[in-house]
Amino acid sequence: MYSSMTKLLFDALTPKQARIAAVLHLEGAKRGVEIVITCREYMHVGDMLRLYGVPHRCIGKYGVSLYEKLVFGLERQRELADIGAGVDAMLGFPSPDAARVIFGLGKPLIILNDTPHAAHVNRLVIPLSEVLISPAAVPEEAWRGYCPKKIVFFNGVFEYMWVSRFVPDAEAVRRLGLSPGTYVVFRPEEAHAAYYKWSYAEVRMRLIKELKEMGYVVVNVPRYPDQVIEGVVNITEAVDHLQLAYFSAGVITGGASTATEAALLGVPALSYFPGSYYVDKYLVEMGAPLYRCKELDSCLKAVRVMLQTGKTAPPKLEDPTQLILKVAEEVLSA
Repeated sequence: MYSSMTKLLFDALTPKQARIAAVLHLEGAKRGVEIVITCREYMHVGDMLRLYGVPHRCIGKYGVSLYEKLVFGLERQRELADIGAGVDAMLGFPSPDAARVIFGLGKPLIILNDTPHAAHVNRLVIPLSEVLISPAAVPEEAWRGYCPKKIVFFNGVFEYMWVSRFVPDAEAVRRLGLSPGTYVVFRPEEAHAAYYKWSYAEVRMRLIKELKEMGYVVVNVPRYPDQVIEGVVNITEAVDHLQLAYFSAGVITGGASTATEAALLGVPALSYFPGSYYVDKYLVEMGAPLYRCKELDSCLKAVRVMLQTGKTAPPKLEDPTQLILKVAEEVLSA
């Protein structure tokens, strides 16, 4: 078990990471460990942590340009250093700011990751880590270029950590003026991420037009202010995206996590991310209603097929929560 007052820093940079941090905070407390959560000003991250009611501190903001990413990151590191001095290790997804601080303080890094395509942050963080925890769906060779010291695999996906704890509440969507089954959730692509090199604005808008012509209300959950869309329902405040997905007719995203969450709930989900995700193939093999497309025509066809197919029974996977905490325990006791 952990020694008394063990503290692990989790720098949550996205809503997905915020959910993971929250689950680890709640479950870690049962094992005698405190997950110290930090974040930055970025759409829905602080909101998500507040929904879970977990303590956190948001430091700095998200940089769009390369210069902003560098300067804002340096500013964050100075503040994170004060927090890092009071923890025993870093636990979380690759955060170059937190990794630089914790490594600089001579403390270990335990890294969670399922996106080998995010080369920029992976190159900066994974080589500094003591262990990398990854879904088994991602082959070991996908990580080799980042020189991890050790990889621990699990038979599932990170999203299962919170989806498996989900309790449906139809009132959550009715309070937004939505009726179950009449709307489609739309989550745009991660256009300003360092690794994102594609332009999918035209596909995004054409898909939204198609959904409206099919008679669905479009509920847009933008990642950035410039992704707010006229003529649809834009969700820019704190809501539980799982409730939105569960009571929807389907989910469409330019990324991965939103589609993964929905598919794990048995809700048909489509991702138009132009790259490839190892996890997607695994989820389809496990029976999740997950669809992929890259070009406009294939995306339009996939939308029609998935909405006609409808919901399915959700797949059963391994919840990695206890494994993550156990691995952290082993690193600290080594």
